[in-house]
Amino acid sequence: MNRIRLFSIFFLQFLVSSTLLGRQQSRSDSLEQVFQNQDLSDSIRYRAIQQQTFSMIFSEGEKAKEKIQQVLKSAEKEVGRSRIYYEILQNLGIYYDVNQQTDSSLIIFSEILKESKKQGWKALEQRSFNNLGMNRLNSSDYKAAIAYFSEALTLAQKDPNSRPGDYVNYISNMGLANQELDLIDQAIKYHLEALGIREDLKNLDGMAISCANLGVCYKILGQLEEAIKYYNRAISYAKEAGNKVLFHRIHDNLGSLYVEQGNFEKGLILLEVALDSSDGFTPDPKMELSIVSNMAASYLMMGQVDKAEGFAERGIELLKEHRELINYSLTLKNTLAKIHFRKGDFEKGNAYLEEYEELNKKVFSQENAALLTDLQVKYDLEKKENQIALQTAELQEKNATLQRNYFAFAALGLLILLIGVAFFFYQNRSKRKQELLVKDRELKVKEAYIQASLESQEQERRRMAQDLHDGFGQYISALRLYVSQLKSNSAKEEFKTELVSRTDEVLDEMSKEISNVVYDLMPATLIRQGFLSALEDLAHRINASQKVYLHIEAGNLPDRLDELLEINLFRICQEWVNNVLKYANAKNISVNLSHNHQVARLQILDDGQGFDSGIFLTSKRNGWKNISTRAELLQGKLELFTQPQQQGTELLVTFPYVRRAN
Repeated sequence: MNRIRLFSIFFLQFLVSSTLLGRQQSRSDSLEQVFQNQDLSDSIRYRAIQQQTFSMIFSEGEKAKEKIQQVLKSAEKEVGRSRIYYEILQNLGIYYDVNQQTDSSLIIFSEILKESKKQGWKALEQRSFNNLGMNRLNSSDYKAAIAYFSEALTLAQKDPNSRPGDYVNYISNMGLANQELDLIDQAIKYHLEALGIREDLKNLDGMAISCANLGVCYKILGQLEEAIKYYNRAISYAKEAGNKVLFHRIHDNLGSLYVEQGNFEKGLILLEVALDSSDGFTPDPKMELSIVSNMAASYLMMGQVDKAEGFAERGIELLKEHRELINYSLTLKNTLAKIHFRKGDFEKGNAYLEEYEELNKKVFSQENAALLTDLQVKYDLEKKENQIALQTAELQEKNATLQRNYFAFAALGLLILLIGVAFFFYQNRSKRKQELLVKDRELKVKEAYIQASLESQEQERRRMAQDLHDGFGQYISALRLYVSQLKSNSAKEEFKTELVSRTDEVLDEMSKEISNVVYDLMPATLIRQGFLSALEDLAHRINASQKVYLHIEAGNLPDRLDELLEINLFRICQEWVNNVLKYANAKNISVNLSHNHQVARLQILDDGQGFDSGIFLTSKRNGWKNISTRAELLQGKLELFTQPQQQGTELLVTFPYVRRAN
């Protein structure tokens, strides 16, 4: 789910014509003159400065923040905390959100929404909902974002005086939300609708944003010609509008696209424009890291190692200053590893390769977690649409019923007959509805079990694919490198001997990695010797690290159980023990099995950190869902005993078990 960064830019509705936005500098000067003219009313003066500071956000960076804060102090003294004060404060929130300071912007937008509702400022209330939606979208909280956008759009459409230009931004933002959820066809529909409205309004900034997002969508779909067409249109509109932030971002995206196609010359020209600050714009650290990483990779693919290393070192300096950008450095780490391998510095190359692999695992895990969230939001959207369709159908049915009743009253002679027919129809319909409800419940139960099974399988496949990719990718790269060195006639004999030794070590590591992957898929001990032996094997592996001690105690259970019972019990133990190892910081883990009066108990105890059990009991994560599903398959009862800020956690599974004779 390696998504392309969206062009998430805010827009407010101004009282002046949007065609003036292209003449940004002269317009900015005029607005400043209006603000400084003390003969004009405060309302006109502060409306002018509010428009000026909004335009500055996208062209003058930090200077815009200072200007907004200065104007806010002046406004509070001259006009108090009036509506215009909060509209200027809104600009400060937009500045923070555009510059990825989402926590600060969230506080500001929430304050403005609260005051708007209190004062009855409907237009500002709509924009506040929209801004909160953009804030949540930039924070990857898509469910909340969609709720805010929908509220803004609903309020605007309820207003009889509203026009498409008043709520086009909300339509565009619904496109962004669908875009983030990979509902690309729906996103394109929203973006095209927004683009049409903005073209009618001649809103250059809005046209640039719609075209940029259409470029992103078509790139995701693999329709690169369409993507290039819309990116070029977006660049033209952004330049004419004076929107420097968007202008530089699109150059980075389009340059990356050309590099991916192998058109390095054209791609590098665009990336250089994205990085160029001669127009007075300085990219934020995240954008700069993206550009220099792409340039380093491009020069390396062209064989210009020294230039590639220069840009890569620039990226390293950025990471030192901004450690929060580490998750965006995969391309940089991979490029640095290749650079040092080409220069013959295998030690540094291997070091960067290891950093790349570790970071790749981390990002992969985070993106999987985000994917689960996305799937839940998609489900909620579809559920909401189905509810709307059901309500529409019920309304149509009610209208039809009213019409039938009207004709029934008009035909008095057939009243008794119609009542009889209606009663029979109602009874028959209720019976059918009840039957459908029963079938629907049965289907939902079956779907729940199937869904849990499929999610478990898919998670295992993703984990296995990731293990194979991460585990063997670096070894294969190293083997290829060593073999190429061995083939070289210029290498010295003693160096070749060392390479043979390294090759032998890599093969040993690959053998161990294969054993680990096979063990994770299905331990041989579990199939051959049974559940208890498999648990002892798991304990041996964990205890070998000498960091955590896993102790197994088995009561009067037989050596072998039913196959499905053994597999489900082992997977429950394996899943929970792995969870304890990851998060609990435990030193001792105990697994106890017992059987009494046709009831078996599986108890897992640890001395690690406790936590709020509600987090797990309401969790949608696959790990806990797998444990719950397996406990249900055993017809068992699953209990979790733990408390925050206390040591020790207990997982208890009790299930019916009748001991059978051999």
